Amino acid sequence: YLGSLCEVSPVKNLFSNPRHPYTQVLLSAIPKLGVPRQDHVKLTGEVPTPINLPSGCVFHGRCERASERCKEEIPPLLEVEEEVFVACHKAHAGKL
Repeated sequence: YLGSLCEVSPVKNLFSNPRHPYTQVLLSAIPKLGVPRQDHVKLTGEVPTPINLPSGCVFHGRCERASERCKEEIPPLLEVEEEVFVACHKAHAGKL
């Protein structure tokens, strides 16, 4: 998101269990034949400009799970499970 890695994972794991809120939003936008669009996540908030990135996590302004910490600290890309790396404070704490 805005040039920042949010999640790195084996493909099967990424599609079956996305950990970062941005990954979840992206995957919810994939059309599925014969399935109503009830699971589609619509983002709110303003899209930040890449010229003047927000402080902290660059996705915090559009993330429904963002906390004050997200606004202040850039989350590092950490391994949360074998071969699964996520840049999200809540994923690091096991709260997603």
